[in-house]
Amino acid sequence: MRKRFCRSVVGAFGLALMSALAACQSPGKEPTFGADLTGIDHLADYLSVSDFSVNGAWGAQAGKGGRTTCCAVIPEKWHPGLKAHVKWSVSDWKHGGGDAHEADVPVDQYSKLGHMWVHFLADGSVRVVVSDIGPYATDYPGPHDLIPQKHPWDDYPQSWVKKRPSLVEPASEGAE
Repeated sequence: MRKRFCRSVVGAFGLALMSALAACQSPGKEPTFGADLTGIDHLADYLSVSDFSVNGAWGAQAGKGGRTTCCAVIPEKWHPGLKAHVKWSVSDWKHGGGDAHEADVPVDQYSKLGHMWVHFLADGSVRVVVSDIGPYATDYPGPHDLIPQKHPWDDYPQSWVKKRPSLVEPASEGAE
């Protein structure tokens, strides 16, 4: 009886997995890939991207490139005009408050699948780069702008933190 139950569970899991993969490969639609997602914060030391999303996939807080979430769905092959819908909120730790933003951002050309790096640049622009090479490598195809080593939550007062904007309230891990 126990073996039959285990086979049923494994079979159901396999069927669910195959269904999910088939959904990504539906006829008439381009094949897609689930890329790991990381935000890189190039903003001034008192500003931080407190959370962001790409095409609805939550990316957490952007930083120096160490936090990764899964997964942003992208086409397996890049094509001209490919864009990603990016939403992000910026916290101003020095003056308090912050702003929410969103934009359709061109995705840099890629020939190999890899990680999706979302760069929030100091001039206010956003770049989306798909690469199997990380942003600290000299041959990284994305921007090589300074990535500040900052800790605004330590350097500025935090009495306003509850007022900062949030795009997504992630589900708590024990929620049903």
